[in-house]
Amino acid sequence: MAITSRNEENKLILDVDNGDLVKLNEVLEKWSFKDYQSLLRFSISLLLLNEEKYITIKLDGEKKDLVPSKDLIKA
Repeated sequence: MAITSRNEENKLILDVDNGDLVKLNEVLEKWSFKDYQSLLRFSISLLLLNEEKYITIKLDGEKKDLVPSKDLIKA
């Protein structure tokens, strides 16, 4: 996975390629988002509005609680 970021003049610039770009494109298509900005806005809003630090999804007919892996969280 390859995502790099940098800040320039109050902007966050993300460079996304490889598997991460494939996943973004899959979500864009599956959810019919009009562009990456819409996808990111929805995803960020979902995380901000949630009262817990996990998201419950339905996977293979069962509810699963999802949390970020430990390598994604500040130590």
